[in-house]
Amino acid sequence: MTLVDTPVKTRKINVVVLVTGILYLGIAIWFWRNHLMPGDSSSRLANAYYTIFSRDPHLAAIGFVWNPLPSLLLIPFLPLTLLFPALTQESLLAVLASAALMTATVGLFHSVIQRIVANRALQIALTAAFALHPMTLLYAGNGMSEACFLFTLMLAVRSLHLWLVEKRVEQLVPLGLALALSYGARYEALAPLAAVTALVTAITWWRSGRNGALARTDAVIVGLPGLLAVALWALASKIIVGQWFATFSSEYGNSAQVSTSAADIDSVTGDDLGSRLAYWGHQMTGLAPFAAILLVAALAFAWHRRDLAILAPITVLGSVLAFDAMAFLSGTSFGWLRFHIAVVPLTVLLAAHLIADARQRFITAASLVLVLAAYPTMFSILSDSNLSREEAQWVSESGRFNTSDLHRINTQVAADLDSMNLPDGSVLTDVAYAFGVVLASDNPDQFVITPDRDFAAAVADPTAHNIQYLLISADGSADAVRLARYGPTPVPLDNATPYRDAQGGVEWFLVKTPF
Repeated sequence: MTLVDTPVKTRKINVVVLVTGILYLGIAIWFWRNHLMPGDSSSRLANAYYTIFSRDPHLAAIGFVWNPLPSLLLIPFLPLTLLFPALTQESLLAVLASAALMTATVGLFHSVIQRIVANRALQIALTAAFALHPMTLLYAGNGMSEACFLFTLMLAVRSLHLWLVEKRVEQLVPLGLALALSYGARYEALAPLAAVTALVTAITWWRSGRNGALARTDAVIVGLPGLLAVALWALASKIIVGQWFATFSSEYGNSAQVSTSAADIDSVTGDDLGSRLAYWGHQMTGLAPFAAILLVAALAFAWHRRDLAILAPITVLGSVLAFDAMAFLSGTSFGWLRFHIAVVPLTVLLAAHLIADARQRFITAASLVLVLAAYPTMFSILSDSNLSREEAQWVSESGRFNTSDLHRINTQVAADLDSMNLPDGSVLTDVAYAFGVVLASDNPDQFVITPDRDFAAAVADPTAHNIQYLLISADGSADAVRLARYGPTPVPLDNATPYRDAQGGVEWFLVKTPF
């Protein structure tokens, strides 16, 4: 069903946004004050940082291995770091951005709920079930790309929902743009781009009395922006770095990382299809234990009501889940718990479609119970460091200590280099690993980094480029500086200063030149 927008409805959304914004801001500050920002969030911030604050600033320094939107959104705010250095040096900007994006996501989610459920108390309850889910809370405050991706996906869900209900072709335009934006956030967006285009084509063909020309027109409207986003990003990557899809072909990309870590992944998830399927099932059960039941029931009710609107969340969010499941089961993914985060809003939206106008109290109560059952199972899964390998870094005492200790080391390396008052271009380092050190430094110009256009030449001949120090990751398998100087052999300690973590393990080597 579709509700008419009213001033009361608008004020209600504003209250929801305000309350969740305050909550998520508090979580973001907690991550920042405890130095628990994940490497992924700092690296996305660093990619934006290099475009302005580096020895060789240029837009292409944002890189082509990962999707650009999470970094592009940060660029307009980077000049503020001149007044508030903590925004970049301590990755505060990254966590503030994720808090803002997740807040906006909740606002979009609430607006969709309002179009499905008439009862106001149930609208708040369902929105809270998503907004307060432990996964939502964690990824609202840690600066990673999940908040940005969920925001673009909810834009698509909202637009598709409106089109399915109101049948106005102009609503396909924001839908197509939302899908294009989602590809700017994550590569998994290829799945909803294809699925939504196919759905729109089929429904238009059916609604128009099998008019193929009209179906093709609607397919172009919804699919072309995303297709252009894919093509133009690939073309820019090919022109600038010589690779169409660097995440698959680059030594820094996802494919290379999964291949390098295959033994470690298999030791946790298993190395055969049955083991991986069981691992995936445990993760999904922890996130949303009754998602399958809600899906079947909601589809049955929608069929009875002849309600196509339920296809909006299933097509957009469900296709992302299917993509990630296939990637993991085929051995091309790390199988992180966060890759399944789309099941959280999907499950709540399925319950909303079951509840609809809330005339049947038993169905309403049962749906809410099935949704809220995720809370105890989620707390259980977060206590299992095998199933929640990343989240354990923030919810366990040992994980928090190790994560904050890495920040301490990066800050110490940066401080030691800054104290030397080195000239520009004196320290050669691969920022696929050293992004935390560069962000923490007061003098980013002292570094020759991977996006610099003379990086390859400096790696080939450091002396000719007046390099005074090499900053080398201790375990970076694709560290270009390390591989060029030492190959696969360990870094000798006779001319290197090691930086160790609290357990005594080496994180960095600072090597003085000439060798």
